[in-house]
Amino acid sequence: MSKLLPLAVAMGASAAALTAALFLGCSSTTPAGFGSDGNTNGQSGNGSTGVDPSKCPLCVSDQDCNGGICAQFGSDIFCTPSCANGGSCSSDRTCEMETSASGDQVSVCVPNDDACGAAGSGGGTSSCAPTGGEDAGDPNRCGTFVGPAESASCTSCSKSSSSCQANGCYGGWWCDTASNKCQSSPSGCTPGGGGSGGSGGTTNCTFDAGTTPITGSIGVSGGTASRLYFGIVGDTRPANIDNTSGYPTTIISKIYRDLAGLNPQPLFVVTSGDYMFATPGRGTAAPQMDLYLTAQQQFKGTAFAAMGNHECTGATDSNCASSPTENMNVFMSQMLAPLGVKKPYYAVTVNATDSSWTSKLVFIAANAWDSTHSSWLDSTLAQPTTYTFIVRHEPSEANTAPGVSPSDAIIRNHPYTLLIAGHTHNYSHNTSNPREIVVGNGGAPLTGSSSYGFGLVQQLTDGTVQVDVLDYQSLNFDPSFRFKVHPDGSSAP
Repeated sequence: MSKLLPLAVAMGASAAALTAALFLGCSSTTPAGFGSDGNTNGQSGNGSTGVDPSKCPLCVSDQDCNGGICAQFGSDIFCTPSCANGGSCSSDRTCEMETSASGDQVSVCVPNDDACGAAGSGGGTSSCAPTGGEDAGDPNRCGTFVGPAESASCTSCSKSSSSCQANGCYGGWWCDTASNKCQSSPSGCTPGGGGSGGSGGTTNCTFDAGTTPITGSIGVSGGTASRLYFGIVGDTRPANIDNTSGYPTTIISKIYRDLAGLNPQPLFVVTSGDYMFATPGRGTAAPQMDLYLTAQQQFKGTAFAAMGNHECTGATDSNCASSPTENMNVFMSQMLAPLGVKKPYYAVTVNATDSSWTSKLVFIAANAWDSTHSSWLDSTLAQPTTYTFIVRHEPSEANTAPGVSPSDAIIRNHPYTLLIAGHTHNYSHNTSNPREIVVGNGGAPLTGSSSYGFGLVQQLTDGTVQVDVLDYQSLNFDPSFRFKVHPDGSSAP
């Protein structure tokens, strides 16, 4: 298995030259688009927020950055070197995934200290305390802060740009009208105005799984637990086919570090497919899977994997039941063989340590569908358990996948708690079917305005199941997504 090189290593000659061009002499040279004080469009100066202008020149677009990237991090939007495609950073910076001024996810070199200001240091109060009156109950307003969806006075971007928010900020940041500066969302816990569907805007909603330790042992064939509590990771692949160097290693590594660092830590994780973007027969499937599994090793619990369409040929309508591709063989040998699984579909049981409940997790391979798979699914779902979780890569709407409609027909004939899918690179809850969710924001190029992250499912003391999605950087949950179901999948208050 390949070993990952550290992201923060000594900068080579060309990268060092870029750093010098970007940061040496910033105090004497004013980039295009800046006023004489180095501020964009009249925003408050760096000095008021603890920002070192020699390391963090403000910007509006990449054109201001002399070959660097204009990206959003710290307390505003700054020029910084790129570390895309395996590029390295100087020793005082770390390669991180951030949002660019054009709204894209980019790999850039971020200072290790707070030279660019801490997120949320844009001035004014950082707490989310609505002022009352017209702001009361408005999820886009909290005191002096205005959320992404409402017009405000910040000018970090040109509002003629399609990626600029109504409040004048990028990438889900809020505008503090007291200072006219953009910053990460203020504290408090209210939806960000996007509603269910993962459009973001969460305002520091700290996830809490309680203080009672979760005991038990989950191995490759299941096991026992004091209560159900598991993670969901979906869709991790590069943006372009066979581009192994573009694999989203930074994102998926952070996701698994997040899962490993939760207290209490989930006992296991389920993954919903698409771990690669590879042409079968070209030899890129195995290296990409190596990168995924190396990241996954940071989580010490058991991981149960579902097969995606990219583990067949890549096409949603592909079927590898009778003709496995190189991609499928890599998936079977590297992900399922260690679980003792010999087919791309399987089930595991997790029961209460005190025998008060039972559960099963049923993994469907909609891109390896045949009559044997169909019969197995029907008989497996017929086995009674208190909770039943079904994991299938494609959601019901992706019915060109060979096994989606046939498996849906079987599923409808049996009780189940939740259908967990991926495929679409966002997260969403199908409110017309409260038992189906999509968690596909594990590193593949995002669709819509979802953030990268992972899901969490936990059993509550009343027997209901609560479902959350957490942002991989802040570890805040999205309150507009959170919901609960009873063991039979019906909505719970």
